[in-house]
Amino acid sequence: MNRPVSDFYNERKEKFTEDLKNVSGLLRRFVWYRLASFILIFIPVSTLGFDTWLTMFFTVAALVLFSFLVKKNIEHEKRKKKISVLLKITKNELLALQHSFSHFENGESFLNTEHFFTYDLDVFGEGSLFQFLNRTSTQSGRKKLANSLIHPSLDKNEIEKKQEAVKELSEIPEWRLQFLVNGLLFEETKEMSREIKNWSNTELDLKNRKATKWLIGILPLLTFIALIPVVTGFSNFYISSAILAQWILMFFYGKRIRQYFRYFGQKSNLLEKYMQSLKLIEEKEFQTVYLLELQKKVIAPDSASHVFNNLKKRVTEFEYRGNIIVGFILNSLFLWDIRCVYKLWKWHNKNHKKLTAWLDVIAEMDALISLANFANNQPDFTFPKIHDGGFTFQANQLGHPLLLSEKRVCNDFEINGWSKVMIVTGANMAGKSTFLRTVGVNLILGRIGAPVCANEMKFTPVRIYTNMRTTDSLLKDESYFFAELKRIKGVLDRLQKGERIFVILDEMLKGTNSVDKLNGSKELIRKLVEFRSVSLIATHDLKLSEMEEEFPQQVFNKCFEIKIENDELVFDYKLSDGVTRTMNATFLMKKMGII
Repeated sequence: MNRPVSDFYNERKEKFTEDLKNVSGLLRRFVWYRLASFILIFIPVSTLGFDTWLTMFFTVAALVLFSFLVKKNIEHEKRKKKISVLLKITKNELLALQHSFSHFENGESFLNTEHFFTYDLDVFGEGSLFQFLNRTSTQSGRKKLANSLIHPSLDKNEIEKKQEAVKELSEIPEWRLQFLVNGLLFEETKEMSREIKNWSNTELDLKNRKATKWLIGILPLLTFIALIPVVTGFSNFYISSAILAQWILMFFYGKRIRQYFRYFGQKSNLLEKYMQSLKLIEEKEFQTVYLLELQKKVIAPDSASHVFNNLKKRVTEFEYRGNIIVGFILNSLFLWDIRCVYKLWKWHNKNHKKLTAWLDVIAEMDALISLANFANNQPDFTFPKIHDGGFTFQANQLGHPLLLSEKRVCNDFEINGWSKVMIVTGANMAGKSTFLRTVGVNLILGRIGAPVCANEMKFTPVRIYTNMRTTDSLLKDESYFFAELKRIKGVLDRLQKGERIFVILDEMLKGTNSVDKLNGSKELIRKLVEFRSVSLIATHDLKLSEMEEEFPQQVFNKCFEIKIENDELVFDYKLSDGVTRTMNATFLMKKMGII
């Protein structure tokens, strides 16, 4: 029997809590260590005076010790931050296992009321599928996951390769934790992510490149030679002239230096994040084809993490100019800023066209990890089989993945062949709309390579088009009814162009009178059965079920029934054959004292 997922996170939570306690205690002790070593720097002078070589020896030793402790303190601070993030990740996952997701980013910025299906199927926004899935640690990974939900794949081979990749990643939770903690240690902004991506498409210019190369080699050498007369007590003229020459050159290069610093400056932490992510991808021994293909993109012909590390070093060196004293010394002796500009131009000229591919690998892996985490957290879900050819959708015990398992009611569902229409009738709150979303959401999950909420499922990858919660628009001067007609015309136009579409409609033509609604709905069904489409239509209008008699091989009826027992409504939310015979609007109005 497989170990419960919660056990893994609880064990890690206990470990990280203990590790955080230990490193916090160590850092408190290091405050006293550093203070003691700092005081030691001044003791030799105060006790031995300036007349003995022992003063210099012990002072230098104390300085070395102080520097060592400062360095170790920085390392422990980084370790503390990493453990804190790991602890937060595990706590968040334990909350997710209790069906709490509000602490995860909900993708509201991707919300689009006019999209073919994402708005109707609650793909983005609070309590959405995106919030349920999203564990991304990079801006590009977040966007990649969102785009996969907006434009899920239709290619059988691609879906199957992603399924295998998600399965493999779901089985290595420790590696996933390391990837996520690396990404979350530094929180990038959308602007930072956009700037890094723009590096790949920009050609940087550096005038007088050959002259610059010679200057940064020769002038610092001459500056150090000019120190000899100073040391020998001969003259300070030469060193003064050399330093002045460097600062004159700095003045002429000033515009270029500022341009490069705006372009590359303050990016070292972000580059460190990308470098470590690439290193994790490069060093892992993957087994599945899709992950190996991603890995190959970052190891051949060059190691992307190594190239990124070189860039990170160059940017870090350039950022030294932010310290006035350090910057003054380095620019006086080494033409530091000009040297950094030249090295960055050289790196960018050689590698910038590779950036897009490398960053895309990080984004793809980040998005896949979210799906793998979903698969790991939902061991009862299954990876569907992909059917290529004529349409099929067969599911055993299909449920909505966002509902609590103890509240979820699952149904068997099957449609085979094109030009089919399933009409679903039922009373208010009987489960029609939830069932429509259940089918749509699981179809999206299947197309992105994720497991679905079913015991078994087999489906043909097909586009989805919904009309469930159409909104009117005062800004566009559109009525609700006109907005609905536009969506319906949109799907018919696409079908006429030969597209294969799964159409999901909830209560068609709600914005008109009952006679028009019935006649219009019948005509729409007559249209739909002409095309290579499959339609799932929920309605309260029982007369619409008569279309089964007109198209006995193409239209069929299903329903959700309710019962009234002891003056109470009883819902079982089970899909049945036939047409419902029970409605509840009048009953509910009487129950609430409205009538």
